[in-house]
Amino acid sequence: MIKKIYPLNNAAYQMPTMVYYGRDSLFLLLDIIKEKKPQNILLVTGEHFKTTKEFRYLIEKVNNLTVYKPIIKKCNFETINKLIHFCRQNSIDAIISIGGGTVIDMAKCAAAVVVNGKYVEDYLVSGTKQIAKRGLFLVAVPTTSGTGSEVTPWATVWDRIKKYSLDSKYIFPDIAIVDPCLTYSLPKNHTAEPGIDALCQAIESYWNINSNLASDKYALESIGIILKNLSRVVNNPSPESRDCMAWGSLLGGLAFSNTRTTICHAVSYPMTIHWGVPHGQAAAITLPPFIEYTFPVLSKERLLKILDAMQVKSPKEAAEKVTRLMIDTGLKTRLSELGIPKRSISLIVKEGFDPSRAKNIPKVPSPEELECLLYGIL
Repeated sequence: MIKKIYPLNNAAYQMPTMVYYGRDSLFLLLDIIKEKKPQNILLVTGEHFKTTKEFRYLIEKVNNLTVYKPIIKKCNFETINKLIHFCRQNSIDAIISIGGGTVIDMAKCAAAVVVNGKYVEDYLVSGTKQIAKRGLFLVAVPTTSGTGSEVTPWATVWDRIKKYSLDSKYIFPDIAIVDPCLTYSLPKNHTAEPGIDALCQAIESYWNINSNLASDKYALESIGIILKNLSRVVNNPSPESRDCMAWGSLLGGLAFSNTRTTICHAVSYPMTIHWGVPHGQAAAITLPPFIEYTFPVLSKERLLKILDAMQVKSPKEAAEKVTRLMIDTGLKTRLSELGIPKRSISLIVKEGFDPSRAKNIPKVPSPEELECLLYGIL
């Protein structure tokens, strides 16, 4: 059965993306294309999807479809601008993006900048341009359960020494299709890392100072689903557990799309830039200590709700449960296991206070407190 989540726009919560979820929902693309009638469609996808029967089906059934051939490994200025140039040169008027967060973020950037003009650096470095209107028609189809990029209004762009975020209400994809079948063949690491990222996003959304009733509802449901299913889907996957993780990830995306993430993500970026730590691993490694740091400052009512969602009785039990989950799914829980030495903690502290993320937490740690917390997981 296909679930539909219709666009919502009110004073507290905005979600302009039309969402479809369910097994084989990918094939709704044919109806969407028939309705929207784009003239030149570009399929932007990862290499794994190009080996699947679903890819072959789309190539056969969609006449005006061009496949973007370059291999996509990074979402950076060079790769985005190549895609922008290709779209302009070929009069592309719609993009279908099928892949992980890197692929979807790259398509989101290109879809916006093609229409708004110039190139991505003009928005992120010089600041001479802003995303002022909607871009190309964009359908986002995730092939992992974790990033939530199919329902968020920003895209992460990595420079050699810096992380950027192209951010605008006009970057939301027009349509998101979450088909769990596309995740059924994922290896363990590509299941565990996005999955723990989804949990981190949901918890950060809940304790976020920008949370609202809608984001709380999505976050709490997401937390419960992921905690019940992530270990199963990594160690003994079934179609049912894959379905649950895809749904839990989507709910987490719907939650943090309106709140942003917080300190765990802010601190993760230096780890990814300097040590190449995968994003989900980097974001989650500080989640247990920040649970113990942050849960006690929540109101009693809010604390009880998230403890109930996690099926624990205290912040300490909650942190321990997440740590056990990370170990069970093959993730690291100590900085030293990631190759990060003691002498580099000061660098993480210096670069980890991204104002757009770190200050969304109800109790912002001082640099000294953050340093102490990081030493605690060394």
